[in-house]
Amino acid sequence: MKNKPGSIIWLAVGVFLLVMGLYFLINPHATLASIAWLFGLTMLVSGAADLVLCVARQWAYGSSKWFFADGIIDLLVGIVFMCNSWLAAELLPYLLAAWAILSGVIKCVGALVYRGFGMPFWGVQFAVGVIVLVFGLVILFRPEIAAITISAVVAIVLIAQGLMALMRGLFASSPHR
Repeated sequence: MKNKPGSIIWLAVGVFLLVMGLYFLINPHATLASIAWLFGLTMLVSGAADLVLCVARQWAYGSSKWFFADGIIDLLVGIVFMCNSWLAAELLPYLLAAWAILSGVIKCVGALVYRGFGMPFWGVQFAVGVIVLVFGLVILFRPEIAAITISAVVAIVLIAQGLMALMRGLFASSPHR
């Protein structure tokens, strides 16, 4: 191995990713808690941005409170998820369903407001709103599928990345390059 330090790093990263992938596969609750916190951060940023843009671009949205409501909902979901990630992990499928249902309805109503202003892309937003609404209803009635699927996807991606890192570590310095 000509590049022994680089190979050792790849091997260490590979083992770490494999261990974490297997841990998340065996411990779906830990996966959901991690995702819940990151989702909370994302929603917090999204909600804050929605509120700022709603106030700053009032001329584009008119007097509609739907966009403001969407920002408030995102902000509140973000705060709840960040404050208690373990509780959020238990509630994640239900909160995700409720958020998707509300967001889908708000997007549909907002699209109709856009149509009233003569904006050409209102149909796309309406279609996205319907898709998000249907997604939320499916999760509401089958939350266990959402929890297992989320954990399994994260675990599988980590395991695949770990295997790739191990292969880099084992074969990156081979003379056949």
